[in-house]
Amino acid sequence: MSFSCSVLLEDIDINCNKSTIGGIKQVALGLQSNLNIALDANDETVVLQAELVDHVIFEHNKKDATTIFTENKSISNGLGVINTEIIVRLPVLDRKMNQIDHMSRREDIVCILFHNNGTATISGWMDGLSMSYEASSGTSRSELSYVNVTLNTTSWIASLACNENIVGLG
Repeated sequence: MSFSCSVLLEDIDINCNKSTIGGIKQVALGLQSNLNIALDANDETVVLQAELVDHVIFEHNKKDATTIFTENKSISNGLGVINTEIIVRLPVLDRKMNQIDHMSRREDIVCILFHNNGTATISGWMDGLSMSYEASSGTSRSELSYVNVTLNTTSWIASLACNENIVGLG
């Protein structure tokens, strides 16, 4: 893969004109085999088009303060290792827990997160994500019932970031 500092640095905006608003507005999950990605032949850091077919969309409270995307890179034996973790809070305990349990047995999950700033991240596209979950009914009427779905992977390839308008959910 070629690397161009000019391409990397042209997006840095000292005048703060880029939208940095946080939060995730939609989460789509599918299998790696159902994801088609086209990268620019001259710069493989640019996503030209992405489409995920046969997917599920997790509805969640957009202001739950729990649904997050984190990714960090560390160095191990001179090589970059990237750890990705996504937590999505589902606001109700219902029959979807059965589907979540079934899906949590796979290790080839891909997740597309649509962020409030008009961007999307595509995680698990190279090495796949694993899923685990935690469910709680609360102990009283005033406490929340929820399911926290956690997706993670360790890879040498990061999630892809792109404008949300080039991602299709077919």
